[in-house]
Amino acid sequence: MTSRGVERTFEQELLELRTVNELIRTLISTLELPEILRIVLDRLKSLTQAEGLSLMLYDPERDELVFAATETMRENAVVGIRVPPSRSLVSWVARSGESAVVNDVQHDPRFYPEIDHVTLFETRNLLAVPFTRRGRVIGVLEVANRFGAGSFSDEDRTRLEEVARDGAEGCEPDSFCRDAEAMRRLLARAVTSVPSDAASLLLLDPAGRELVFRASRTIQPGVIDGLRLPTDRGIAGWVARHRQAVRLDDVAADPRHFTGVGTQTGLAPRTMICVPMISKQTLRGVIQVINKVDGSSFSEGELALAQTLADHAAIAIENASLYRQAYLASITDDLTGLGNTRHFHKSLAEAIARGRTVSLVLCDLDNFKAVVDRYGHLVGSHAIAQIGRSIGRRVRPGDVAARFGGDEFVIVLPDTDTAQARRLAESIRQSIESCDRLEGEDVDLSGVTASVGLATFPDHASNAESLFRQADAAMYAAKASGKNAVASAAKED
Repeated sequence: MTSRGVERTFEQELLELRTVNELIRTLISTLELPEILRIVLDRLKSLTQAEGLSLMLYDPERDELVFAATETMRENAVVGIRVPPSRSLVSWVARSGESAVVNDVQHDPRFYPEIDHVTLFETRNLLAVPFTRRGRVIGVLEVANRFGAGSFSDEDRTRLEEVARDGAEGCEPDSFCRDAEAMRRLLARAVTSVPSDAASLLLLDPAGRELVFRASRTIQPGVIDGLRLPTDRGIAGWVARHRQAVRLDDVAADPRHFTGVGTQTGLAPRTMICVPMISKQTLRGVIQVINKVDGSSFSEGELALAQTLADHAAIAIENASLYRQAYLASITDDLTGLGNTRHFHKSLAEAIARGRTVSLVLCDLDNFKAVVDRYGHLVGSHAIAQIGRSIGRRVRPGDVAARFGGDEFVIVLPDTDTAQARRLAESIRQSIESCDRLEGEDVDLSGVTASVGLATFPDHASNAESLFRQADAAMYAAKASGKNAVASAAKED
């Protein structure tokens, strides 16, 4: 092995060791699952330089893998778009014949943000180098967003200039434009040499005036997030069932391969690493890495490294799950499964702090004491639980329903005016009125109804405390008018 090869191997080993250490340090600093998934994906991306990354969580109730965090390198929509000659960083590079490193594009007047609008991409930093043949600039090669939220360096510039120099050797622009595979190899080498989220090749038009995007590839996150995969399907399903890692040099030839996911991502798997995430002998999920951008196969060393990352990720996911369970227990009413008083007060304060319209519905059961007196407290608890579930089924995503205590319920309705809140309150009142029997028991609930009051911020109150008082007063007004009714608050003086 040459001294240069030894040096690169040593650098790679140092990078892997540093990445694992950073992963461990960062994972123990958070208990938020989305943050854990992002951290793991970023570390995998910087180490494997792959075209596709998927982190799937295991759902034991349905025996399925859920794609929770994904990134896929895809051809984007800018191919064929022309860049104005007097604008953009690439135009400056083409005119000057000099490379450019910009690590804060938002404050560089040469940045051309319209391209981000087309690609739905958010450029953070850019590195662009001239694409030169026979001493004449014929285009520009650029990469965007250094992996790991890092900055482009002078070493990155030197490496990308080498890629551009090699790619331009013997290049005839007209024929090169029609050679999709040659351009794919060029961009693959660019993001391999300088790990980045996007790479593009722009060539000057025949008149030599405007740069035209001829090839462009971007890592797109979340393409298949939420997709479910049964564990009896695909290579990832096999890994989940057998809890064994696999490394494949020819995915298409493997009988376990399932083409359905590739159809949705637009990425045809050629090579793959797939490893299980296991903590305390419990399957937490699967990590799948597809296609190295340079076209080579994954090594056994990369497989071992992916498994190391998966082992640490599994522990972090387990800790996040335990934390989430403890947090939910602290804000949940045991009897109804709705929020508790603590959760209600926090949610109402946060909703009002946002400064937008918030409605509050307060519901008090009528004649409930008669049920307790006749059937006992245990039946009363079962009835409260049944009514709480009925309320929970009627609230919308983003609403917060809670048991306030005894036989009172509250519902926080963000971005909801009085008219909308009244319709929801009436729906809840009707559902309680129609609940005449206790499920599974011979208990008469036909006499139980609800008096409901509602108030809206800022129409009826200027803060959380006064909003609650106004809704409470409206609820007592409904009771005074004969019960089983909905009443709105009066305007605050």
